[in-house]
Amino acid sequence: MIPFTTPHLRRRREEEIPAPAVRIVDRLLRLAVERRASDLHLDPGPDGVAVHLRRDGVLEPVETLAPETASHLVGRLKALAGLLAYRTDVPQEGRIPAEESAAGVEVRVATFPTLDGERVALRFDTPDGAPATLAELGLPPGVEEALLKAVTRPEGLVLLTGPSGSGKTTTLYTVLRHLAAEKPRRSIVTVEDPVERRVEGVVQTEVNRSAGLDFARALRSLLRQDPDVILVGEIRDRETAAIALEAGLTGHLVASTIHAGTGVQVFARLLDLGADPFAITSTVQGVLAQRLLRRRRGDTYEGRVLVAEWVPLSPAIRRAILAGGDGEALARAAREDGLRDLRAAAAALVREGVTTDEEVNRVLGTD
Repeated sequence: MIPFTTPHLRRRREEEIPAPAVRIVDRLLRLAVERRASDLHLDPGPDGVAVHLRRDGVLEPVETLAPETASHLVGRLKALAGLLAYRTDVPQEGRIPAEESAAGVEVRVATFPTLDGERVALRFDTPDGAPATLAELGLPPGVEEALLKAVTRPEGLVLLTGPSGSGKTTTLYTVLRHLAAEKPRRSIVTVEDPVERRVEGVVQTEVNRSAGLDFARALRSLLRQDPDVILVGEIRDRETAAIALEAGLTGHLVASTIHAGTGVQVFARLLDLGADPFAITSTVQGVLAQRLLRRRRGDTYEGRVLVAEWVPLSPAIRRAILAGGDGEALARAAREDGLRDLRAAAAALVREGVTTDEEVNRVLGTD
């Protein structure tokens, strides 16, 4: 992680940015919020800087800015986010505080060096639109009930899966708010990369790989902090998987995300990471797999709807895990127990007129 500049250096860098670049950045930040975009991209090229917004999961072109403005735009965003203006050869990450942003909300900034200059990706924090309760997430009734039952248990491991932009973080933060409001109060600690939103009543920590604090080391240390509930931003390696399962076995409720194609493939992913089959079947309470589909409004789309599946440890899946089954064996086990998958849930939304076959195929792929 690149260290932040001091306030003095930040002010000096800001003074060096031409006024037109300042106005362009402010205009783009306001535009993103006005159009309810989740992300804004500045892509440098030989003919200029292509600007795109991501709305409802889809990139939309906005404009192409003159090539000579590129370095000034990046410099302005770096100054606002407290990044090192003179380092153009390495990726950097930072945040623009809401009070310093023309958008009026906190903005995450990530730069990346390319052949034509630095690419910048901005992500906008819009807490006002975040669900306040589990009921507001829009999960199917059976899925919502299963998730609620799993996260109110005193121990075990609850896993979420889905690609980037599928709403996993929103779901996790909603679960956190639900747990923080419980009576009697439980000790809740998170390890995130990064902390995207503060939650009252929750102790939140960011990983810092440059200092040697990764998910596994932080999780191992947390077990000595007497927490009741632990949220781990992501299980991505063998050690983190093993510690998360151990924590779930020893009296802690653990929630995390893990990358897999479907809910049932999460179990195959854990096995690939070397997790003990008995530990999986003894600890995992279930898996929530989710995607976001654009809502149909006449001939256009507006807003998104959550489509989700809950995969419990059914008898057939449990047997397949203990047998060390691969993804296909686990999928057969899920079908054997009659579990409803994401595509079936999405098909129901198409029949109800909420979305379209084209949108389902865009998000889930063709069947």
